[in-house]
Amino acid sequence: MSTTWNPSTHADYETLKGFDVYTSDDEKLGTIAEVCHPAQEMPAARGNHYFRVDPGTLKKLFTDADEVFVPERLVRLVQPENDKVILEVIKDRIQQTDWSRPDNFDTFSRF
Repeated sequence: MSTTWNPSTHADYETLKGFDVYTSDDEKLGTIAEVCHPAQEMPAARGNHYFRVDPGTLKKLFTDADEVFVPERLVRLVQPENDKVILEVIKDRIQQTDWSRPDNFDTFSRF
């Protein structure tokens, strides 16, 4: 995570809606459409959020998936000044990463 973005509430995570998501080698993957919050309270929930990303025209990278879920653990950096989230994943590893809906999706809340 970036030192410029230090979430301490679930509301802080909501500010990421609409941010663009990039690989670590600067390939745009899509836009955060929804934040999925774990059932835990903060600060225990930190690191356990998922972001539903709309891949738009790049859905071919995700083998045509309409729903892409990015686990918070893959976020390397958040740049609020650029409305940008950068992942730990490079473009060549996109198809080797699990982007599916989490198994415990029913336990997450969405605002």
